[in-house]
Amino acid sequence: MGARFKNCDNDVRVVHIGKVLVPKTHKQFKPLVQIWGQPSQKKNGLHATMFSNMPALYRGKILNSERLEESFTHKGTLEFNRNYALKSTHLDEFPSLSTYESLRKAEGKQHAFMISVGEKRVIVPQLELARVLFYSSSYLARASLTSSMLRNDFRVSEHFDRGFVDIEVLSVANFPISAYAHSATRAMLSWLLIDKNARTSFESIFRHYKLHQENTSSYTTWDFSFEPPDMTGWSISYQGRRDSQTNIEFVEKIIGLQIDAVMPDKVYFHSARFTHNDSVKPPTSSGEGNTYYEAPEDHIIDDDLDGGNDNNIFQIGEGSLKVKFKKSFITAKSTKPKRSQYADSEDKPKEDADDTVSTGEPGDDGEIPSADIGGGVEDETDHSIEYANRFTAFDLMIEQLILNHNCSKISETTHELPQVGRCKYHLIDNNTSRVIRYVLIQKYDRLSYLLEVDLTGLKKWISTKCIRKNLTQDWSAQFNEIKEGLVKKSISWPTNTMDGMFGEGSHVGINHPHSIKGESTGIPTESIANWAAKVAVKL
Repeated sequence: MGARFKNCDNDVRVVHIGKVLVPKTHKQFKPLVQIWGQPSQKKNGLHATMFSNMPALYRGKILNSERLEESFTHKGTLEFNRNYALKSTHLDEFPSLSTYESLRKAEGKQHAFMISVGEKRVIVPQLELARVLFYSSSYLARASLTSSMLRNDFRVSEHFDRGFVDIEVLSVANFPISAYAHSATRAMLSWLLIDKNARTSFESIFRHYKLHQENTSSYTTWDFSFEPPDMTGWSISYQGRRDSQTNIEFVEKIIGLQIDAVMPDKVYFHSARFTHNDSVKPPTSSGEGNTYYEAPEDHIIDDDLDGGNDNNIFQIGEGSLKVKFKKSFITAKSTKPKRSQYADSEDKPKEDADDTVSTGEPGDDGEIPSADIGGGVEDETDHSIEYANRFTAFDLMIEQLILNHNCSKISETTHELPQVGRCKYHLIDNNTSRVIRYVLIQKYDRLSYLLEVDLTGLKKWISTKCIRKNLTQDWSAQFNEIKEGLVKKSISWPTNTMDGMFGEGSHVGINHPHSIKGESTGIPTESIANWAAKVAVKL
């Protein structure tokens, strides 16, 4: 699913993100943020958009993309060692900001951080850094400009001595319930609510807003600024520009974030609305009840109308940020059984949802559905421990390779499958994530990736995939393509895509032994050795 902006032409590139504007004429708190597009959208009256759209806004973003694609002239990675230096500055410290005087003047006033690591100097807009740290949803963008929203919506009970933290989602919270099915969203929200380094930085946004705001006849205005967290041990990947004379780099879009934080082993979210189908009580099969809405392919964001407060907030998967926590931790929903109305989810009556939505604060007098720009953060944290029980047979087969076939395990990772468009194959029936696991295996001097897909709840099998490793490969990017391809092809290997990446002879499928009900691993133990032997031949 994507987001399109009303009153905006197709293929408009964002060239300026400016002041935060709070209209004085609205009864509701409805903050906006200035944006300039290329070509200019003045004729359409688009000079600002809801601040709650910030999760999807960055310099170089293509609004209402049809043919135009994002393009950046430079990309880089910044690793924050113990000696990194950070100073507050403005964007005009970048010499090649713009050849247009009006744009250079407007952009130059915006707050930035100059980050120095060794000889490297990088200018990061403060709002862009805050976007990737905190604005994984419209809800959090709005919450950052208030003093109490998080405190009123969540109750945190810490049990660090026992290795876990409970987070109760209170009934008044407008954070989308569907978002809790997304591991990256749960992880980022957990980090914000638990980690004092993160929370202090987040709360500084409101302090700066109150301290530095200015007033005009129509608006309260503010040039966004905040106090960043200590980022020692972190890293960011970014796209942008580089000034050839000074070698100063300018970050337009942060695409990757690795966080080093002290978190509990497990974080549990609790809400009366977290339910799963009761496996004991049969479905009512009444044929009556709630209508389930099928989200449209694209949503049209209307900043002029308010959204309804019916707690059925759509989530728009906008964004392309990959997040990884150095120390992985488990997040989960604590669900309660609820008697289902339908024997099969396909029996639910469905209607197409309205495609025009509001991302602002939902209200009782809302005229259109509410939406949240979230779900676009991709979790690259290794979840091997969390989902180990889904790969018991596969891991036993790997052990056989090591014991009996001169193999060694180099690395392993388990990721949740991403949401792609309207496809639901990244989820299991009970609204938990479907996962994929890879193990990098060495046999003699050869390296191969073995991929296994979680088929929980599906009435199908998919072969184990073996891919010969090429040292020139960008495996991280290729693995992401494979994950997206699996979802698009309804959990089947994207063969054509993989042929293009690796060559037809460099990836092969190896069939599983037949499964038997009652086996703890799903596959007879005596068959696992034969499975390993078949795999070993392909390595």
